Amino acid sequence: MLVFLLSAIETDEDRALFVDLYEKYHDRMEQAALRIVKNSHDAEDAVQNAYLQIIRHLDKVSEIPCKNRGFWCISIVKNEALTILRKKKKLVLSEELEEKPIAVSEETLSYKEIVQLFAKLPETYRAVLEMRLILGYSGKEIADRMGITENAVNVRINRGRALLRKIAEKEGIHP
Repeated sequence: MLVFLLSAIETDEDRALFVDLYEKYHDRMEQAALRIVKNSHDAEDAVQNAYLQIIRHLDKVSEIPCKNRGFWCISIVKNEALTILRKKKKLVLSEELEEKPIAVSEETLSYKEIVQLFAKLPETYRAVLEMRLILGYSGKEIADRMGITENAVNVRINRGRALLRKIAEKEGIHP
C-alpha cells in the first residue's frame, strides 16, 4: 500500500514527509479506526482513505506543529472511520425501508460541509472543539495539552459551539 500512496506524491521532499508520518502514526491510526468500525477490513479502508486525505493536504502539514501532527492524522482516520459507519447505517436503513416503508426525513451534513464550517471558526475555538468532538478528549486532557485551565477550555467549547451554530445558520444550515 505504501508504494501505491507514494506514487501519488510528486516531490521527493513530500514523499519523505509522508513516509515520516506513515512510520510514526500508522499503528495508532489503525488502532483508532479499528476501535470505531470494529472490523479489520473497514479499519484498513478508513486508514487508506485517511492517507489519501493526508496526501491531498500534504502542503499544509508543515503548518502543523510537530507535536500536533499525530492528533491531526488520528482525527482524519477517525473521520474516515465514522464516514464508513454512516454509510453502513444508511445501507442498513435503506434495506429496512425496503422491507417496511417508513417516512424518514433527515437532513445530514456531508463531511466536506462540516469541515468547511469548522474552518470558519477562529483557531482558538476550532482547536478545542476538534479535540473534544473529534478526538474525544476530556476537558482536563485538552487543558493539559494546550497549557490552559480547564475552565478556559469549557468557555472556549461553549463559545465555539455557539459561534458554530451562528455560522451554520448564516450559511442556511440548521443543526
